[in-house]
Amino acid sequence: MAVFSVPESERSYRYQLRTRLTWLGFGNIAPGVWLAPGRLLGDARDMLVRLGLSDYVHLFAADYAAFSELPDTVSSWWDFPAIEEQYAGFTRAYGPVAEGLTPEREIDGAEAFRHYVPMLTQWRRLPYLDPGLPAELLPADWNAVGARQIFQQLNDVLAPPSLRHVQEVTGLAEETEAADAP
Repeated sequence: MAVFSVPESERSYRYQLRTRLTWLGFGNIAPGVWLAPGRLLGDARDMLVRLGLSDYVHLFAADYAAFSELPDTVSSWWDFPAIEEQYAGFTRAYGPVAEGLTPEREIDGAEAFRHYVPMLTQWRRLPYLDPGLPAELLPADWNAVGARQIFQQLNDVLAPPSLRHVQEVTGLAEETEAADAP
């Protein structure tokens, strides 16, 4: 749990705190009170120190104790429909690419690179927006699992030929081969 208070005269820090906590996967419980799974405590602490925001925040390790059904309450702290839409957009964009690629099919390095870089760029923000909550606290039709499978498949198939392509284009392939030669 992150609890923060920022003076009105330093409003830009308040915006920065909210933005960065959201990027880490925190959900907003009330003004100045944010919650995330305990596994994010170290990342939150590091980020707050690195950005010079730690003077405004108190971090707690907490457990939910009582008074409502937690799955219903959690859905008010995170914008699950917005997160699911991000995953759905990824699946719409890259599901067809994944269907056309298999580890057995030899893929041209330039083609792999053309798919890999935008795919990786779109994916990069999703794990940060996803709070990583236990399945019992997520919507029943949570679409992150399918999107994650598509990402993993594409990463496995596209990353090696993309790297080879970059090495060839930049001339690093020759340097690598020379360094590996006896």
